[in-house]
Amino acid sequence: MHNLFSDLKAKTYNKHEELEHSTPFALFHNMAGCNDNEAHEVHRGNYLNVLCVMREFHQHCKLVINDATEKYPTLQALANQFETQAVITALDNDLAELNSFSAQCTSELQSVDLPNFQTLLSATISAMYVWLGSSMGANIISRRLEKSDYGFPTHYYQSMAKQAKAWPEFKQEVVRLLPLIIEGADVASQAGSQVDRQVDRQVDSRVESQNSETLSVAMINDANLWFDHLILLGKSTNLPPQTLS
Repeated sequence: MHNLFSDLKAKTYNKHEELEHSTPFALFHNMAGCNDNEAHEVHRGNYLNVLCVMREFHQHCKLVINDATEKYPTLQALANQFETQAVITALDNDLAELNSFSAQCTSELQSVDLPNFQTLLSATISAMYVWLGSSMGANIISRRLEKSDYGFPTHYYQSMAKQAKAWPEFKQEVVRLLPLIIEGADVASQAGSQVDRQVDRQVDSRVESQNSETLSVAMINDANLWFDHLILLGKSTNLPPQTLS
């Protein structure tokens, strides 16, 4: 388990690169200064797409994380590091300032189902990994947008920049807590909630308690599935992909 995060980084690298070069993230990360109204609107459309995709992603993560803490109460220590509702509220504030109602811009994204994860536990830890990983460049993006002439709101990236500070503690807590969960001493006896039941159906009631090696493999697989999920959400935005001529 001590090599988990180095393995996650190495074995999700290709999917991360694919995400960075996919719609709408590719053009967003290469935005140039706005020279005219047309260019500004193009960048605004792409930024709106990014925010819509990330809102849906964070909402899905929130449901999975909440469900997992009900089944594995010890995970609450990890979940507390994620200000899930604060992040979603920040996204809603940005969308409101861009004059877009999140319910409208995410209407098509809501039809994108969760992936067929290995287990609820591996889906949750990998969701946290991708969530925090996405926060690593948030401070740079926020400052870049604030210094530019776009005038775009940055509540989301400011919120994620604060989350990035939890990365060292998150890794320590995962290494500390997972052995306890693997031993099976932390499984709550209860009927699962909505996402728990959904994941359980998806995995055909596979056994959640696993040894360290198989759990690590499952988390790597599920992290790649989360990246696939983000890519699919990006392709499903109801605004057309924007390009500059």
